[in-house]
Amino acid sequence: MQFTTKTVSRKFINKEISSVGFDESYINSATKKHLFLSIKIFDVTPSQATIIKQTALSVGCDCAVNRGVIDCSISFSDCILSGTFSQIKKVAKKLENQPFSLSSLADALYLQLENQSKDAPSVKIMGILNVTPNSFSDGGEFVEIEKAMNHAVDMIEAGAKVIDIGAQSTKPMSDLVSVVYEIEKVTPLVTALKTAYPNIEISVDTMTLGCAKAAIDAGADIINDVSFLSNPEFAKICAENNKKLVIMHSRGNSKTMDDLTYYDNLVDDIYKELKEKIDVAKSEGLNDENIILDLGFGFAKTINQNLELLSRINEFSGLGYPLMAGVSRKRFMQDIINTKEPKDADFITAISTSYLIQNHVEYIRVHNVELSMQALRFNERLMYC
Repeated sequence: MQFTTKTVSRKFINKEISSVGFDESYINSATKKHLFLSIKIFDVTPSQATIIKQTALSVGCDCAVNRGVIDCSISFSDCILSGTFSQIKKVAKKLENQPFSLSSLADALYLQLENQSKDAPSVKIMGILNVTPNSFSDGGEFVEIEKAMNHAVDMIEAGAKVIDIGAQSTKPMSDLVSVVYEIEKVTPLVTALKTAYPNIEISVDTMTLGCAKAAIDAGADIINDVSFLSNPEFAKICAENNKKLVIMHSRGNSKTMDDLTYYDNLVDDIYKELKEKIDVAKSEGLNDENIILDLGFGFAKTINQNLELLSRINEFSGLGYPLMAGVSRKRFMQDIINTKEPKDADFITAISTSYLIQNHVEYIRVHNVELSMQALRFNERLMYC
C-alpha cells in the first residue's frame, strides 16, 4: 500500500483538524496538541536543569541542557524546552510543586504559552515625518511646517494610522540639534495633526526629555524613545499622562554606536537588555498596555546582525508586548539591493513589511506609506483564507 502525506502549516492546523472530521467541541484543546513550541530558559543551576529535563521527558517532550549538567562541572546552564503547547503546559503544572524555586518557572512558562497563543495584532502602518535638515533619508525635504503638514496628510490619506515626527537625526555621526529646535519643529505639527485627525495616533521620536514633555502637552499619543530609556523619566512622564512609550534598543549614541556591535549572543543579549528596560519602565509606573518594543534596526548592529534580527523577530513576541519595526531605507536594506540611494530601498521595504506582518509585528515604521499599504492589503486578504 502506498501512502500520501503532506505537512500542515501552523496557521491552518485548526482548519485541517476540523477537515478530518474531528469532534468540533474539542478542536481548540486538540489544536494545542499539534502546535510545537521551543522555549529557551536562561541561567538555571544543574539541579534545576536536571529536574526540568526529567519533567519534560515524563510528559513526552524534551529539554536540551549543557553537557556539564550531568557532572555539575558548570554553575549555570541555559535550557531549550521543546514540545507541543499541551505538553509544555503539563511540564509547567508539574514544576509548580518542585523545589529550587521552580514554581516561578512554571509561571514564566504559562506566560510564554499565553503570549504565543495571542491572535495576530491589528497592524498599524506608521508614517515617518522627518523635520530635520540632516535625516539620512529625506533630510531638509520637510523642514518647513507647511511641507511637513502636507506630507503628513498625504501619508494619512494613503492609509497611515500613526505619524512619527522627529526633529533629531539619529544617523551615524550626526550632530545633535538643540532641544529648543526640536520643540519648535515638533509641537506645532503635533497640535495641528491632532486637531485635524483626532483618530490618528501621533508619535514623537526624540532622545530629550524636554521635547517629550512638550510633545505630550501638545497632544502626542506616543513617545518614541530612541535613547533606549537612558533616562527613566521618559517612562515616568508617560505613566503620569497615560501615554504609550516605545522602548527602542540601542547602544551609545550616533557617534559611537557603530563601534558597539559586539554581542555574545545577538538575539539573547538584546532580549535580555529589552527585558531590563521593561522592568525599569514598570518600576516608574508605566502600565503594560502602554509599552511598545523596538529592536532598534540600524542602531549598534552590523548589516548581518540586522538581517539575523529581522529573520528572528518573532522570538521577541515572548516578551509579551507589541513590537515596532523600522527597517525603512536603512543601510542594510540598501546593501541588499546594492544601492547608496535610500529611496531606492522603498520596494524592498514594502517586501519586508509583508514579512513583518506575517510575524505579528504591530507597528511598522516606513517612509513610503503607499507601498507598505499594498503589502498590508495583500496580507489582509491572505488572512481571510
